Amino acid sequence: MKVKFLLSIIFYFMCQTVRAQKVDVDDLLKQALHETNVTENYQKALTLTKRAIALSPDYLDVKLLMGRLYKLTDKPDSARLIFNDILKAEPGNAEALNSINSLDNQERELKITNLRNRVSITYNPTFFQRKGKEPWNLLNAYYGRQTKLGTIIGRVSYADRGYVTGLQYELEAYPKHKNGYSFVNFAYSNASLFQKYRAAYSYLRSFDGGWEGEAGLRYQYKISSLHSFGGSVGKYLGNYWLNLRAYVTPDSGRVSQSYALTGRYYLDTADDYFSMVLATGISPDDRIRNFEFSERLNTNSLRVSLGYQRVIWSRNIIGILGTYNREEYVRNKKENEYDISINFQHRF
Repeated sequence: MKVKFLLSIIFYFMCQTVRAQKVDVDDLLKQALHETNVTENYQKALTLTKRAIALSPDYLDVKLLMGRLYKLTDKPDSARLIFNDILKAEPGNAEALNSINSLDNQERELKITNLRNRVSITYNPTFFQRKGKEPWNLLNAYYGRQTKLGTIIGRVSYADRGYVTGLQYELEAYPKHKNGYSFVNFAYSNASLFQKYRAAYSYLRSFDGGWEGEAGLRYQYKISSLHSFGGSVGKYLGNYWLNLRAYVTPDSGRVSQSYALTGRYYLDTADDYFSMVLATGISPDDRIRNFEFSERLNTNSLRVSLGYQRVIWSRNIIGILGTYNREEYVRNKKENEYDISINFQHRF
């Protein structure tokens, strides 16, 4: 009887101790959540979760919060250990799985962001419905360098139109400003199939609510000078990005107009996405048809493009874009044009 009595007393005190620890752990968790979500004192919240884990090593909610706090304090390795520990006990835990995937994407994007140099090559053939018209071929390569002041790019383009070939040389920059950045481009060619001179400038700025705006000027000279004025409005909606761009080009008493609606759905990083473009008119930014800019200025056209771009092996990006263009090549006569653009980029 005495043994049973002693065992019951021990059992009672053990239950009371466990209950007291449970209460203490719950209180610590509440305090840690308050410090995380209200005061944003992550270090204090982390200290509270460590105390809670010491009392109750298998308390899942505390572990999840601790892993989240390690992410918030830029300690991805510690966060990964916590989330992996959770998955050992509960392999299907959705929050831990999502957090692990998020850490993988953040680390990959950080590695890419820290790479300052980029080389790229793009091949773009264009095919025509009209019999007897040879395909066009456009090949360009560039080297880009990211600096503290912005990105600088040097590009060389080679074009083959069947009856004539030529080279174009470009210098491009994206200088940063306090509230935005600029796009600057200068191009020169002594080949007849390119514009002899081309210059472009845009100022771009982001606003609250995921909005962004652009205003710009384009200049081209071949036989005569042409000036285009335009801009764009963009909006981020979750993983989606929508952008409407327009240009007007005065010429011989007429004003040509072009419009393009671009949509992207982003996947893991800013360089992973599906894209779609609906456009009408000829844009001064259209590299494929730019050499015929003045000839196509007042003709009707409608374009649809579908594309996909993906990061592979952390440092490389591959992309493909297909375009259908319904073009008025002479008044009241139209033909179909088909473009395929294949791009490869490497960062280092």
